[in-house]
Amino acid sequence: MLKIASGAVFALLMAGTANAQDTVTWKDDVQGWSVAIDRTINDSCFIISGFEDDLFLRFQFNATRKSVEFIVASVRWDSLQNGEDYNVEVAFGDLDAWEGSATGHRWNDILPSLVLSVPIADQQASHFMKEFTATGSVRVSHDGDEIAHLALSGADEAIASMLDCQAAMSKANQARKSSADPFAPKPDPI
Repeated sequence: MLKIASGAVFALLMAGTANAQDTVTWKDDVQGWSVAIDRTINDSCFIISGFEDDLFLRFQFNATRKSVEFIVASVRWDSLQNGEDYNVEVAFGDLDAWEGSATGHRWNDILPSLVLSVPIADQQASHFMKEFTATGSVRVSHDGDEIAHLALSGADEAIASMLDCQAAMSKANQARKSSADPFAPKPDPI
């Protein structure tokens, strides 16, 4: 795994679709992964790392959509269309592949990526994360052709740090909601 990514491309995935101030670093290096907070999706935490062959992997909570998102990107995927759905298979180690439709996305309208969303409901996201941390690699395929094969060394520690980050963000958001002025006039429900 290439731990030091090309600065500009890595910055695109770190910053998301908005300004750099919308992304805050939580921990800079957890076994080669960065852990950060994306303010544009309700203070959701994510991990990110760069790999050989210009591949990048970002894994995140999306509190707005109530899902986790597996995002794989490459500067080489120039024909990938923003907003188009692509059939993908994500296989961790020797486990059965997760199959689904990933959405094409261009980070800051530049970096081509695939976003596979796994709902939190019915423990799907929990199972996905367990497989992510329990194996040493992931293979991503599109229509039967392998497009990425990545070593996931350090992913278990990175995910643990991401979970700590998300717990802290959830607690902070809850504290903000509960610290509202109790003396402010209440809106008329009618």
